[in-house]
Amino acid sequence: MLRFLVAAVLALVLSAPAPATAQTQSEAPAPGRLNAFLYREVPADGALKVAPLDDSRENRRIAQAFERALERAGRRLDRAAAPLTLNFSTEVAQVGRPGPQGTLGLLEANRDDARVRLNLFSSSEDSLTGGPRRPDGAPASVRFTLIATLEDARGGRLWQANASLLGSPGDEAGAYAAMARVIAEEIGKTVRQRPFRIE
Repeated sequence: MLRFLVAAVLALVLSAPAPATAQTQSEAPAPGRLNAFLYREVPADGALKVAPLDDSRENRRIAQAFERALERAGRRLDRAAAPLTLNFSTEVAQVGRPGPQGTLGLLEANRDDARVRLNLFSSSEDSLTGGPRRPDGAPASVRFTLIATLEDARGGRLWQANASLLGSPGDEAGAYAAMARVIAEEIGKTVRQRPFRIE
């Protein structure tokens, strides 16, 4: 009788559905995270200008993405005389390690001659255009980070945000444009570890 009771309880426990979680096993965690901190109140009607800390061509594109996102969020832009400036900088860091030995190319040298062979493109090995690859041939992951700081005319910090997104090396332009949209929606708010996805 005891065996039957133990077997029945065990069968009930094993057949019970698993508790619901916020994420299904088939749904991967969101690759993006946003953190923001409000230092002082941000005027709701204050005009903004966007100013990259590095005036590279890529950062000018990101500035345009910020401007579009700010306008969609209802913020007024004034490049000449805005009392508020949204400064930003970008970072890229490799997350996954490629194979133990990179396959970007080959250097052959002896006393009389030296030759370099570079992989310009490859879908299975490291290459100049395709970026680093993992041993299974998939692109190595990188973490794109966008740091934005809102300052007043005197240089006082009002608000700061840090958005990061995991992606492939070729995703850079889309990743930064998406993070600019996420940041623009949250200006003036404190946000802790908000996950996001790019659509």
